[in-house]
Amino acid sequence: MSSQKNLKLTNRQYFFLIIQTQIGVGILALPFDLHTAAKQDGWISLVLSGVLIIILMVFYWLLAKKYPDKDYFLLQQYVLSKWVGKAVTLFYIVYFAGVGVLILLLYGRMISIWVLPNTPFWILSMMMVAVCMYIVCCDLVVMARLYTMFSAFLIFLVGLILYSVKDSRLFYLLPVASDGWGGILAGIDKGIISFLGFIVALVIYAKVEGEPKQKLKTIIFAQITVLLFYLSIVLVTFTFFSTKEIALVSEPVLYMLKSYQFPIVARIDLFFISIWMVFVATSFSTYLYLAGLGITRVFNKKHSPVIVLIVGLSFYFLSLFIGFNLVKLDQFSSYIVKGGYIFSMGIPLLVLFISLFRNRPKKESAT
Repeated sequence: MSSQKNLKLTNRQYFFLIIQTQIGVGILALPFDLHTAAKQDGWISLVLSGVLIIILMVFYWLLAKKYPDKDYFLLQQYVLSKWVGKAVTLFYIVYFAGVGVLILLLYGRMISIWVLPNTPFWILSMMMVAVCMYIVCCDLVVMARLYTMFSAFLIFLVGLILYSVKDSRLFYLLPVASDGWGGILAGIDKGIISFLGFIVALVIYAKVEGEPKQKLKTIIFAQITVLLFYLSIVLVTFTFFSTKEIALVSEPVLYMLKSYQFPIVARIDLFFISIWMVFVATSFSTYLYLAGLGITRVFNKKHSPVIVLIVGLSFYFLSLFIGFNLVKLDQFSSYIVKGGYIFSMGIPLLVLFISLFRNRPKKESAT
């Protein structure tokens, strides 16, 4: 068992863990959010967002490779000092908990609208939390293996999306930049939000085997994969619905698929949702793991099912305070988005800057 826990992730497992964390609950509303900000130029905003994220990941890599034997939380304790690092980790735990709760809320709302309108939120949330706690009770390597297997479902999602290309009308993308670059730049914010989850690449960097350059290639390739997947969804929906139509449908992906019917599968939209739930579960599981990892670093404990149970139940009961209340959901979502900029961009860059004035630590075994 101890040898199992000392195993490190392969670069392939690292790749799939990153994309499974990033591709989650937000893909159904991504085209609508981008269109709201940038109209038919939303796909340009998405591409620019992807490029910015890739540049940010290079800075992540510069920070992580300086401390190859320390995960991000231990790295903070070394760079910022022990107690300041622990304090910052506590804030990260709160942030990861907030993201996990938001995933539960958005997942529950989507399932309630499209599949189970009469099922109360507490049941939907409980089922998701129970499954994900079981996943996270395993070692990170086991989680990564599971994520690698689940990534095969990505082929089905892409296939269903690309099936709609036959009814695309490219002229819906014209004219390009008709309202200037103001809308496109405003859409970058929505695009960056869709990539949130990339922080996992920094947090678990020390738990991955291989040379730094190999890890950098894996990180960049993962971001390109996520960008291409998002871009395929946005371009297909933008060319399926006109500018006026897409402004009226908050989940254009599902409405687009609902218009099709196969001999075996009558409701393509429900089939898509059933696969989408797998990606929601893996994304939520990662945040559950990250919050648990933060707790182990703050209190110097080992990863255990008890910590997973405490974190999972905390996520669950916090989600019940908001439930299906749309006003509270919108307010809570805005707080998490702002937190995403602070914890996924601001603090890592600040830690990188401070690390420039610190000496490299002596090599030690990864914990």
